[in-house]
Amino acid sequence: MSDETKNVAAATASEAAPGQATTEKVRGVFSKIAPTYDLLNRLISFGADEGWRRRTVAMAELTPDSRVLDLAAGTGDLTLALARRGHPAEVLSTDFVPEMLEIARPKAARYVGSTRIAFQVEDAQALTLPAGSFDVATIAFGVRNLPDRAANFREVLRVLKPGGRYLILEFTTPPFAPFRWVYHWYIRTFIPFVGGLVSGERAAYQYLNDSIRLFPPQAALAEELRDAGFRDVSWRNMTFGVVAVHLAVKQGPTRV
Repeated sequence: MSDETKNVAAATASEAAPGQATTEKVRGVFSKIAPTYDLLNRLISFGADEGWRRRTVAMAELTPDSRVLDLAAGTGDLTLALARRGHPAEVLSTDFVPEMLEIARPKAARYVGSTRIAFQVEDAQALTLPAGSFDVATIAFGVRNLPDRAANFREVLRVLKPGGRYLILEFTTPPFAPFRWVYHWYIRTFIPFVGGLVSGERAAYQYLNDSIRLFPPQAALAEELRDAGFRDVSWRNMTFGVVAVHLAVKQGPTRV
């Protein structure tokens, strides 16, 4: 990348609204917080994140023959939950931030089971993978960080087999107004404070707050998935709607 191109990318990132994802901003944020990412996930979710992933795996309805693509896999927690609880044939764990996958690899090395786990650097908006090659695709807390969600949806439709399922685990909008006010106070004040204290990167966790508040609520995200061509789109709220799992299906024969 030339100096001129770098300068343009930096200017674009700096001009983006708070919480608005750009490739450079997201890569910069997650490369910095990778070493403390797992610890902070447990702290700021009070350990609830493990239950969220368990529910996501259950909704995936995996079989021993399933090939799974885990997008924006980060440090590999959902990848490992898919292997340990879903027992598919294979999980391909991908992310476009190599520093995150470097945390995931040694964790996966300790896994004992029948599922094959592989890692690959991939941009979820422009996959290099063959069409129709996966039964299930998953993404946990990653769609919110994509500058172009529509491109991701097109790519997932392309790489899924007919009847394949896409599961999106993401922070969202609690439907109960009083709780929503408390939640927004929490992500606006407590999360940046703790994130800065533990990681030394307060700005990264301020971005988390801003990006959650910009992200579309459950029904709006479901409509985006339908507009992209998915069918049978539904979602399930968890922890009073702090997070939701959206399930969308690629048109095709019903799975047996």
